[in-house]
Amino acid sequence: MPLGDVWDVMKEQTVSVGALKSLGALFTTAPVTKTADFTLADTETVIINNKSGSACVATLPSAALWSGRLLLMKTTQAQALNSASSNVVPKAGGAAGTAIATGTAGNWALLVSDGTNWVIMAGT
Repeated sequence: MPLGDVWDVMKEQTVSVGALKSLGALFTTAPVTKTADFTLADTETVIINNKSGSACVATLPSAALWSGRLLLMKTTQAQALNSASSNVVPKAGGAAGTAIATGTAGNWALLVSDGTNWVIMAGT
């Protein structure tokens, strides 16, 4: 399934599956472009890193306070996107580190909070 198809499923529908309830699209905020290191706001879910010259450092919210929250992040510069804390579990699993997306333009990551860390579920 193409990535774009994932975001537009269930528009204008209420669907409940266990503890998950959707009142519309999976992401309800417009993408926010960042050009410097940043702290993710409570209202931001889709982030485009456009910082040039060096890696971008993102301060993510506490995973413990946002269990189940999804974040979609990508980089449009040939610069890495990293977390300010060692709270990101790689796509292949293992210990939490700081890497979200490597320093290749177009790389992206879909993260979900497991209540302890941000887990990369998909990405490049």
